[in-house]
Amino acid sequence: MACNGSTVINTCIPVPGATATDATYVLDLTHYLCGNRKVCANSAFPIAANLNYQVLSVDDLGDGAYNANLFITGQVSYKPYRNGNNSCGCEDNCYKTDNIWASLSVPVTTATAPTITAGTCKCEATNLRDCCSVSNAVSIVTSFNVTSA
Repeated sequence: MACNGSTVINTCIPVPGATATDATYVLDLTHYLCGNRKVCANSAFPIAANLNYQVLSVDDLGDGAYNANLFITGQVSYKPYRNGNNSCGCEDNCYKTDNIWASLSVPVTTATAPTITAGTCKCEATNLRDCCSVSNAVSIVTSFNVTSA
């Protein structure tokens, strides 16, 4: 069963070379795991995230400038640290899944609603010590492309 943690947007910056009608943004998120769980992270215990983007509305700011209001949803999967055993091992498949959601506005020049295309996600636990994190946070870096007519 999925659980809701807390997701914070750290930065959202355009990639150099963006145009008014075609811009790629890099989005850096921190997700605090549900129930304040600690996470295992090494090659045997990968952390994975899948994000989806939806345009909620496009606000006209005048002079051809708009704000696209986006809603981000998805999930992050990880293996939790086993308390009391000082170990990252667990029996069979003990992956946990947290739901992710966030909203943000990005500038765009358009006459119609923009199209959003999601990029790939890179995930890693923060503040790692050997095998297991002493933190309950996962860093998620992803990109998305905004195109408009």
